[in-house]
Amino acid sequence: MNETLLPWILLIAYAAVIIFLAWRNRRRATDIESFSVGSRRVPPFFIGLSLAANMTSVATFVINPGLIHAYGWSGVVGYGMAAPLGIFIGLVVTSKRFRRVGDRFTVLTVPQWLGERYGDRRLTVFFAFASMLQITFLVLIVTALVLVLMSVLQIGMWPALLMVVIFTFGYILFGGASLHVWSNSLQAITMLAVAGILVASGAAIFGDGLAGFFGRLDAVAPHFGSMTNPQSLLFRDLFEVVVANFIIGLAIIMQPHIISKSLYLRSERDVNTYLATAMVAGTVFTAVLLVGLYARLELGGDLPPDRVVATYIASGFAPGLRAFIMLGVLAAGFSTLEGVILALSTIFGNDFYGTIARARGVAADRLRGQLLRVGRIFLIALAPITLFLAWRQIVAPSLSVAIFAQNGIYGLFAATFAPVLFGIFSKRTSAPLAFAAAVTALAVHFGMYYGGITHYHNNPAVPATCALVISTVVMGIGSAFLRVGNGTDSSLDGLNSSEEKE
Repeated sequence: MNETLLPWILLIAYAAVIIFLAWRNRRRATDIESFSVGSRRVPPFFIGLSLAANMTSVATFVINPGLIHAYGWSGVVGYGMAAPLGIFIGLVVTSKRFRRVGDRFTVLTVPQWLGERYGDRRLTVFFAFASMLQITFLVLIVTALVLVLMSVLQIGMWPALLMVVIFTFGYILFGGASLHVWSNSLQAITMLAVAGILVASGAAIFGDGLAGFFGRLDAVAPHFGSMTNPQSLLFRDLFEVVVANFIIGLAIIMQPHIISKSLYLRSERDVNTYLATAMVAGTVFTAVLLVGLYARLELGGDLPPDRVVATYIASGFAPGLRAFIMLGVLAAGFSTLEGVILALSTIFGNDFYGTIARARGVAADRLRGQLLRVGRIFLIALAPITLFLAWRQIVAPSLSVAIFAQNGIYGLFAATFAPVLFGIFSKRTSAPLAFAAAVTALAVHFGMYYGGITHYHNNPAVPATCALVISTVVMGIGSAFLRVGNGTDSSLDGLNSSEEKE
């Protein structure tokens, strides 16, 4: 059998299932609410799987193992331990209270949540505009998916690009959130199986125990088996490896397609099941980072980072297993791609256009019919933009696609972190403070990166960490001088009373 035939068969079968789900859910997306958060009838177990799949993305399966292949154990400590710990703590601390405020005001997105919480719709517009930084993440995912398809299916760049963009944007256009949760669940189950296969593939490396394993890492290169690697770009000391990645993990949940998942739940009773499912699945996905070390020990170091996983799969697995693993890698990419596309479409329609239209006095009945249409038009316009930017990253990259994406997305959640955190936990806050904190975060993050401030500047995690800390301090100091809260502080009274009952 031709080695590309089986991957084609699996890919066509996968596409057929997704198209079937899109057809089944096409009539459920009747307005912007059903399009963005679905019917809220999906069990929390599946929403948790969807969250885990969204948090993982193709970066975990392809991009980050390539960086670990280059820099060693320090990358596993940073990306596989410090960051997940921050993510888990962030989800546990924020999910219930974020959902309570969101449920009280019937919000659909993070920008809308911020506008309602602080009683100022201008915040909604500002954060809707800032959310467009997520386009950089779209580019990362599409680029990685294209590289995988080119390698496995033996096709050219343009056919792969068109397949990824047209297919994904097309089925989200019709299916919305109801499709997204079910497709993510299917993708997550596939990813769990593939993650197990990839992690188990290096079992022989541990034949001499952990001591033997780390001994082999130490023999690869200086610092390769250590917690820090001074010769690396991203893991030079404990601040970069542990502190920065932990703080980034805490804040990464502020991405619109992640924290808003709690709004899909029917009731607060579902939150614990949702979180437990996401954490267990996320831990399995994170273990795939070890493949970067497996590849370095078995294949050597003469591989570009974005080709490491594809080369490892091609060299160590039978054709049938290779095809299935390829499907799992693609599922990892499509799962996050769906979430980001859906979030951006909803944000543009509901938060950007909708907020401006409401301010101009457009009637609610008339606006209700417009929001979904505007969101879908934006989705259609976003497709060629993503296509062009991904093409540029493949043929003429100005910098690593991973750094390109991190720079954009880290800037977004650095700006969002303090306003959401204080909006959840503090009465002594205000809309001007939230705006000041967000602008401070953006200025610090991009100022450090593009201004070349400190020798850490070329690692986006460090400017983002500094931005997070400084913006939180700014908002904390400002809040200390406020006598009372602003806008919707009564909501917090309700939240606190609910917690006391619990």
